[in-house]
Amino acid sequence: MLALVVTYSSLFYQTTIDVERLAVDTIEKDEVIAGGAPFQFLIDGEISPVGSIGIDPLSLVIGLDEFHYLYFILDYIFWLLILLSFYFIYLKYGHLKRT
Repeated sequence: MLALVVTYSSLFYQTTIDVERLAVDTIEKDEVIAGGAPFQFLIDGEISPVGSIGIDPLSLVIGLDEFHYLYFILDYIFWLLILLSFYFIYLKYGHLKRT
Protein backbone atom coordinates (compact mmCIF):
# COMPACT_ATOMS: atom_id res chain seq x y z
CA MET A 1 0.00 0.00 0.00
CA LEU A 2 2.85 2.36 0.80
CA ALA A 3 4.39 1.69 -2.63
CA LEU A 4 1.12 2.78 -4.25
CA VAL A 5 1.14 6.02 -2.25
CA VAL A 6 4.77 6.71 -3.21
CA THR A 7 4.01 5.92 -6.86
CA TYR A 8 1.06 8.32 -6.86
CA SER A 9 3.15 10.95 -5.06
CA SER A 10 5.78 10.69 -7.77
CA LEU A 11 3.36 12.61 -10.00
CA PHE A 12 4.62 15.75 -8.29
CA TYR A 13 7.89 15.22 -10.15
CA GLN A 14 7.06 16.73 -13.52
CA THR A 15 9.29 16.99 -16.54
CA THR A 16 8.90 17.70 -20.24
CA ILE A 17 9.10 14.97 -22.87
CA ASP A 18 8.73 14.87 -26.64
CA VAL A 19 5.68 13.05 -28.00
CA GLU A 20 4.41 12.63 -31.53
CA ARG A 21 1.05 14.26 -32.09
CA LEU A 22 -1.07 14.51 -35.20
CA ALA A 23 -1.17 18.02 -36.60
CA VAL A 24 -3.34 18.99 -39.57
CA ASP A 25 -1.70 16.72 -42.13
CA THR A 26 1.53 15.58 -40.53
CA ILE A 27 2.81 14.03 -37.38
CA GLU A 28 4.88 16.50 -35.40
CA LYS A 29 6.93 16.22 -32.24
CA ASP A 30 5.48 18.25 -29.42
CA GLU A 31 7.03 19.01 -26.03
CA VAL A 32 4.54 18.29 -23.23
CA ILE A 33 4.56 17.89 -19.46
CA ALA A 34 4.68 14.39 -17.99
CA GLY A 35 4.56 13.20 -14.41
CA GLY A 36 5.95 10.24 -12.56
CA ALA A 37 9.35 9.09 -11.44
CA PRO A 38 11.37 7.24 -12.66
CA PHE A 39 8.90 6.41 -15.45
CA GLN A 40 6.53 9.09 -16.73
CA PHE A 41 3.14 7.38 -16.64
CA LEU A 42 0.90 10.46 -16.91
CA ILE A 43 1.32 12.66 -19.99
CA ASP A 44 -0.45 15.90 -20.78
CA GLY A 45 -3.31 14.99 -23.11
CA GLU A 46 -4.58 16.78 -26.17
CA ILE A 47 -7.91 17.77 -24.60
CA SER A 48 -6.56 18.84 -21.20
CA PRO A 49 -5.45 22.41 -20.42
CA VAL A 50 -2.07 23.05 -22.02
CA GLY A 51 0.93 22.73 -19.74
CA SER A 52 -0.73 20.86 -16.90
CA ILE A 53 -1.41 17.34 -15.78
CA GLY A 54 -4.26 16.48 -13.47
CA ILE A 55 -2.88 15.02 -10.28
CA ASP A 56 -6.25 14.52 -8.62
CA PRO A 57 -7.80 11.05 -9.02
CA LEU A 58 -10.92 12.41 -10.74
CA SER A 59 -8.94 13.65 -13.73
CA LEU A 60 -7.38 10.20 -14.03
CA VAL A 61 -10.84 8.62 -14.19
CA ILE A 62 -12.21 11.18 -16.67
CA GLY A 63 -9.22 10.68 -18.95
CA LEU A 64 -8.12 14.23 -19.69
CA ASP A 65 -4.50 13.15 -19.72
CA GLU A 66 -2.82 10.09 -21.20
CA PHE A 67 -2.34 7.39 -18.55
CA HIS A 68 0.18 4.70 -19.47
CA TYR A 69 -0.59 1.53 -17.49
CA LEU A 70 2.67 -0.24 -18.30
CA TYR A 71 4.79 2.64 -17.04
CA PHE A 72 2.58 2.90 -13.96
CA ILE A 73 3.10 -0.77 -13.17
CA LEU A 74 6.86 -0.46 -13.75
CA ASP A 75 6.94 2.63 -11.53
CA TYR A 76 5.00 0.77 -8.83
CA ILE A 77 7.39 -2.20 -8.99
CA PHE A 78 10.37 0.17 -8.79
CA TRP A 79 9.08 1.88 -5.63
CA LEU A 80 8.02 -1.46 -4.13
CA LEU A 81 11.55 -2.81 -4.56
CA ILE A 82 13.04 0.35 -3.03
CA LEU A 83 10.73 0.13 -0.01
CA LEU A 84 11.36 -3.61 0.40
CA SER A 85 15.12 -3.08 0.30
CA PHE A 86 14.84 -0.40 3.02
CA TYR A 87 12.69 -2.76 5.06
CA PHE A 88 15.17 -5.61 4.78
CA ILE A 89 18.05 -3.28 5.65
CA TYR A 90 16.09 -2.20 8.71
CA LEU A 91 15.47 -5.84 9.68
CA LYS A 92 19.14 -6.66 9.31
CA TYR A 93 20.64 -3.61 11.02
CA GLY A 94 17.72 -2.25 13.05
CA HIS A 95 18.58 -4.23 16.15
CA LEU A 96 21.98 -2.55 16.44
CA LYS A 97 21.81 0.20 19.04
CA ARG A 98 24.10 3.15 19.17
CA THR A 99 26.04 3.58 22.36
